[in-house]
Amino acid sequence: MPVPRSLPKSAACAVSVLTALGLLAGCGSSDSSSTPNVPTVTPASAVAAPPGPAAQPAGTVVPTPANSRDLAVDGDTIAILDPAGTTVLRYPTATPDQEPQRSATPPLTHLVGAGDGTFVGVGPKVIARIDSTGAVTTTATTIDNPTAVANTAAGQVLVGTAQGHLIVFGSDLKPGREIDGFVGVDDITVSPKGADLPSEQVVVLDRAQSSVTPVNLDDGTLGPALRAGNGATNSTVDRYGRVLVANTRDGELLGFFGSPLVMRFRYPVASGPYAVDYDDTRNLAWVSTTANNEVVAYDLSGGEPVARHRFPAVAQPDRIAVDDASGTVYVLSARGGLQIAPAAAVD
Repeated sequence: MPVPRSLPKSAACAVSVLTALGLLAGCGSSDSSSTPNVPTVTPASAVAAPPGPAAQPAGTVVPTPANSRDLAVDGDTIAILDPAGTTVLRYPTATPDQEPQRSATPPLTHLVGAGDGTFVGVGPKVIARIDSTGAVTTTATTIDNPTAVANTAAGQVLVGTAQGHLIVFGSDLKPGREIDGFVGVDDITVSPKGADLPSEQVVVLDRAQSSVTPVNLDDGTLGPALRAGNGATNSTVDRYGRVLVANTRDGELLGFFGSPLVMRFRYPVASGPYAVDYDDTRNLAWVSTTANNEVVAYDLSGGEPVARHRFPAVAQPDRIAVDDASGTVYVLSARGGLQIAPAAAVD
């Protein structure tokens, strides 16, 4: 059960840990090959936006295909995965209104930036690298249903599966350790270099358990799973190593931090919080609220969220990415359109 909102922060954190340990103790390591026998919820999804186009989104909007699959920003490049998953559209951040470069790929489901304007995509039985020129190289895998992808500082590629496995690929994309113990691996965060943690921390978000779980890549063991409300959907990590989670069903932004991981705050966010990203330069957590087509920024410099900015977004703002260098916020509409909101347009 969720932590009561009326508890003080310290008590809430303690209860969240104890509750999670009791409810989610079935999570295991790579020694087990079966789905854990743990309490689950119906996985949450984005709250539907009002029908029709949004009214006057901030900044500018570049046409994109409806139902595009993913959005990522790396260096001076914005990448969008088209609805079929077979084309990566690459836009320069300096001139995003120009015709995008198109890179043909095998069917992909998810993208992540990999440094220097390159991207890694995963799809059924394939990992694809799209370099800064748009050239594509592919590596075959045995994964039928990839659900998430992330990179480590050492260049490892982490791929989540719908069967609840986390598979670690080396920088050469050779498959390594396979870690199970989840119902599903729906999002993966990796703490950045310089985070206030003893070592790099990998955390898996499992929507069916509405939980976050630290993972030790070296030996495949799982840390204690913490309940993330009743409908966690997406997560991100900031430069300190705080894991921020959109709890869509309960209308909250959740913050987890530490080794061991502890819930540090749960903050109410109305209208269906869903997509989330972090501006490391300005200490702002950006959250899309799909029920009212808005994007809200929360200042976390004091440890607790404080709302600082809010702007009208494109319709059904299901994807969001922030450029740390410029402060520009990119919002992808599930109904078509990439919104570019420079810092000056939202301050």
